[in-house]
Amino acid sequence: MEAKQLKNIVAQLAYPNGEQGAEIATKMNDTNAFITARTLEALAPNEGEFIIEIGPGNGALSSGLVKKIGFKGRYLGIEISNDMAQVAEKALRCASSARIDVHSGNCYDARVEDESIDGLIAVNVLYFIDDLNALLTHIRPWFKPKSRCVFGIRPVRTLESLRFHELGHQIRSPEEIEDAMRTQGFGEILITHYDEGEGKLGDISFPNGSIIIKAVPCA
Repeated sequence: MEAKQLKNIVAQLAYPNGEQGAEIATKMNDTNAFITARTLEALAPNEGEFIIEIGPGNGALSSGLVKKIGFKGRYLGIEISNDMAQVAEKALRCASSARIDVHSGNCYDARVEDESIDGLIAVNVLYFIDDLNALLTHIRPWFKPKSRCVFGIRPVRTLESLRFHELGHQIRSPEEIEDAMRTQGFGEILITHYDEGEGKLGDISFPNGSIIIKAVPCA
């Protein structure tokens, strides 16, 4: 894959927009179906809960989540791409009678009350976060006691094979993420690895896998 093409894909993954962004988001739904399903299994959402998702994209993989929390539940998506935020909000409101809101912007702009959420998920998002400690410090007050925080990431070997780190992707090992989470007030951290075999992106083949990191806020 040519460097220019790779750079464009990385830019669209970080901020999908326009027709190409819509196409990439649709393709990523297929690529991310497994890792998202495992992330939601770890979250184990219940009826009536308030769940935040960072980076829902077009919302297609979140329909099961909003159905699970039901009409008494609340879902807040935080999506950096305005194009994706609009599509996701419309799709998810059609999928569930839960209270659905999708914030177009970053986590620092979203208004969330302290100790108000039951769970938070983010799938394939941490690569785009320059300062992980700052993010964790910001979101930690949002969690109720006994709530859950679940991140879905790709293994280091997968990300290195894709070469996205050459264009600004942040590659962090699960151990680095665990250390940061413990430092910022999370505990009971469980890390689960899944092998997904060989993946392909254009003419690039890579060893694919999913890593699910689940934690709870410390008292």
